[in-house]
Amino acid sequence: MSKERASDVGFCVVDSNADAIADNLIHRIRESAVEMESQINRLYRGRNAYDLSAGAKADLDKVVERLTYMAKTLREVGGAQSQVIYLQAAE
Repeated sequence: MSKERASDVGFCVVDSNADAIADNLIHRIRESAVEMESQINRLYRGRNAYDLSAGAKADLDKVVERLTYMAKTLREVGGAQSQVIYLQAAE
């Protein structure tokens, strides 16, 4: 069974939008990563200075799970791109 096109399942209006979406996503992730990294480093350096509340710990766990899921999805997108050449050749 061949893979569905992004436009066929509603993720993109047209296939050409995939590049624009990827570029926008990469730009937003880079900007956010720089800002988050400094805050994470501050929290890491202060990890022995205070205890986080149970709610903050639970929220951190949820964020880590969500970021892990997003990273996994992006890896799958990258992996699927290696198959695009073969699928286009088969058409």
